[in-house]
Amino acid sequence: MPFTAEELRRSTAAAGLVFPEHVVDQLVAALDAGKHVILTGPPGTGKTTLAYLAAELGRSSMLCTGYQPTTATSEWSTVETIGGWQPTPDGPVFRPGLFVEAIEGGRWLVIDELNRSNFDRAFGQLFTVLSGEPVVLPFSRGGRSRQLSLVPHGVEAPEGTDPVRIPSTWRIIATINGVDKHLLFDMSYALMRRFAFIEVAPPDDDAFLALVGGAGSPAGQLLGLRRLTRLGPALFTDAARYAERRGQDGISGSRLRYELFYSFFLPQFEGMDDVMAAQLVGTMDQVLDPDEQAEVRRVVAELQADAHGHR
Repeated sequence: MPFTAEELRRSTAAAGLVFPEHVVDQLVAALDAGKHVILTGPPGTGKTTLAYLAAELGRSSMLCTGYQPTTATSEWSTVETIGGWQPTPDGPVFRPGLFVEAIEGGRWLVIDELNRSNFDRAFGQLFTVLSGEPVVLPFSRGGRSRQLSLVPHGVEAPEGTDPVRIPSTWRIIATINGVDKHLLFDMSYALMRRFAFIEVAPPDDDAFLALVGGAGSPAGQLLGLRRLTRLGPALFTDAARYAERRGQDGISGSRLRYELFYSFFLPQFEGMDDVMAAQLVGTMDQVLDPDEQAEVRRVVAELQADAHGHR
C-alpha cells in the first residue's frame, strides 16, 4: 500500500474523523520528507488517532514494522526513554528504554501528550541523535564489552562501539495540546529543526453539526461554546452519544443540556478569568431554563473560586 495522503484520508474517513483541509496532506508530506512530527491543537481534535492511523499506514507501506504508543509523563527521564542498568541475579544488564526499543524493533514511536514531559530530562542523548550526530551511551549489552552507540542513518558509527542504527524511515509522531505549545520553545533549536509542527484545528460548524445530528440536537445546541474557546469534535461526539442514552430517561431538554455542559465542556474552561466566566454563563443562559441557569452560575462560581485560591 502506498504511503499517500489519499490512503490516510480513507483511514480517517473510516474512523469517522473530520479534519480541516490540508492537515492530512501536511502530515504525509512531512513524514515522507524525513521529518519527525509534532501535532498541536486543542483537546478532542483527533490528534492521537491521526498519529496512530499515520503510523499504521507506515506499517502497511513497509516503512516500519508497526508503532509503539506511549504517553509522556512528568517522571520521564533517560532511564525510561533511552534505557539504564537493571539488576539481575547475574549482575546488572542494560534494559533499553522506549526510544531504543522502538528503533531496534523498526517501530515508529507515537508519543501522546509530549507536553507532560521535561524535554531535557526525557530526551537526553536523543537530542544529539535527532540533530543528526551519533552518540555513545554509557551502557553495553549483556556479554559484550563495547559500549552502545545510537547512529543516525548515513552516519559512521563511533569507532569501537556496538551501534544501534536508526533506519532512514524511522519516525516519531508526538501530540501536544495547543494551549501548551509555548513549551516547545524550551527545546533546543537543533532538536526543533528535526520536527515539523502541524496544527490540527477543529473543523468548521457544518462538520460539527453533521457529527452530532444537526443544530437541534442536544449537543448541537451547545455549539455556541466554541465561540469562547477552541473545542474539538470528539467532545461533541462524546456528548451526543451520552445525550442519546440519557434522553431515554425522560428528563427535560434543559436538564440534558446542563448535564452535557457539566460533564463534557466545563472542564475545558478551568482557569478562566472573570470575563470568560460571564461569557460562559451568558452562552448557557440562552439554552437553559431558570433552574439549570442557576446551576451553571453555581458551578462556574465554584470553578472561579478554586482558580483564585491557587493563584
